[in-house]
Amino acid sequence: MRSKFFVFATVMTFLLSASTFVVAQTQGKSTDAELQKFQGSWVMVSAEMDGKKVSEEHIKQNKITFVGNKVELFSPHQHKEVIVASITKLDVTKNPKEIHWVRANGPSAGKTIISIYEFEGPDQYKASFDPTALNVPKKFGTETGSGHILHNWTRLK
Repeated sequence: MRSKFFVFATVMTFLLSASTFVVAQTQGKSTDAELQKFQGSWVMVSAEMDGKKVSEEHIKQNKITFVGNKVELFSPHQHKEVIVASITKLDVTKNPKEIHWVRANGPSAGKTIISIYEFEGPDQYKASFDPTALNVPKKFGTETGSGHILHNWTRLK
């Protein structure tokens, strides 16, 4: 009886380990494909900050470039210099999806900022985030007093 139980427990442990490995591999491939969607340079088409539209003057100056998990952002309504960041995690299981950044400089440097994002076709996406890294937005858009930012981007061709 004991040997049957031991065999059963061993088989179940193996199956659980194998399924966990397969799920992890699948999520890794899904995350890699998702990161690939961001690659290249993008220009801003609209933005809100703390419940107010960002001026056209600032919008026209915004550019973001993704190379692998490295990001360079020029966004004068946030910071005077180019903000350099690393993507540390993409969570494609959340709805809306999340992207985790750590900025090397600029507002909240060294902290993990979690943005929600959504692609609207292969050449447009939107992202909403709290630049203080204190909160994760639950929906796209901003409200007065939230400090949140919403960016809408289109791929630079």
